[in-house]
Amino acid sequence: MAARAPRPSRLSREEWLELEKQTDQRYEYLDGFVHAMAGESRLHNDVVGNITEALRARARAKGCYFAFLSVRVAIPRLNRYYYPDVVVSCAEEPHSHEIHQPCFVVEVLSISSAERDRREKLDAYFKIPTLQTYLLVSQDERRVEVYQKTPWNLLWSEWVNQGTIEIPCLEESLSLAQIYAGLEVPEVRPPDC
Repeated sequence: MAARAPRPSRLSREEWLELEKQTDQRYEYLDGFVHAMAGESRLHNDVVGNITEALRARARAKGCYFAFLSVRVAIPRLNRYYYPDVVVSCAEEPHSHEIHQPCFVVEVLSISSAERDRREKLDAYFKIPTLQTYLLVSQDERRVEVYQKTPWNLLWSEWVNQGTIEIPCLEESLSLAQIYAGLEVPEVRPPDC
């Protein structure tokens, strides 16, 4: 009979926060289960840096809080905490390390995170009533998926190679040229006919 790996034990929120302090590493928390955050590539960080450069000052000018890479988003309804690559909140946020009312979230896709970002996180983030826009940004090609909440449903659009994405909570836009400025990210080639 084959031996089975022990089932991971669930941690309380307090135990998870203590784990982060002790290990100096970020872990996403999913109702008691923790997932270590993978190290980001330089290209990943450069994409996040470009988005930060394009939007940070504009968010602050509107009185919004802009964070990247190290501030967690709380989803109390699901007892989950994620660390998005970029998050903006234009609401009063009383916690120093958490955002509870984001209006804009960005995840830069990697091979290991893409499906989780498209399914699990998409569903979880839009359980937050204040969230208006969620971007999934490719680092392998010039492609951005946009999910935007309307009063009736969730709209999906995709921008390839060029274009401008509206960010309603900031009353601003973000172009693919800004996202990929100075980076060697190939354009999407049209499919062969």
